[in-house]
Amino acid sequence: QLLNVAKGPQWGSKIRAMALCNSISMVWAMRAVAAGVFSALLFGAASAQSLKELRVRDAEEAALDREVAYTQSVCDSSIDATIDWRSAADWPDDVSLTLSCDGALGALEAYCRAGDGKSHAQKITHFVCAGDGGGASLNGGTLRYGATPGDNGFVDTKALIDSAL
Repeated sequence: QLLNVAKGPQWGSKIRAMALCNSISMVWAMRAVAAGVFSALLFGAASAQSLKELRVRDAEEAALDREVAYTQSVCDSSIDATIDWRSAADWPDDVSLTLSCDGALGALEAYCRAGDGKSHAQKITHFVCAGDGGGASLNGGTLRYGATPGDNGFVDTKALIDSAL
């Protein structure tokens, strides 16, 4: 009211109009935010992983970390490891992908235990566990094993490492 007296009666109606516009703008802004949140929940939920799937992945990655830590201790080396989840889209729920890749790491450990294998095996700095059935491959410092359910990859990987390193 003080503003109305100081500036005259026309200012009061202008201020009320501005307040009304601000209120309308706020309502539309809140509706836009609500619509954005709703669509993110609706469409994000459809593409998001289930809680069960996230837990399985966490458990598989933790198991791979433990297996690689053991391989590093045997080979006296530093190896980082990843799981290629895109290749494992059709992997059976009741079979551990990490355990299916463990034979490939076991082959590397066997190589490290034999003669001067440790010094050669230290060239491998990355291990990829995949679920595409592609078998063992070595490219630069990356050892990749494309697992098949029911096969642990020891024999194939050992033959590859013996011939490549």
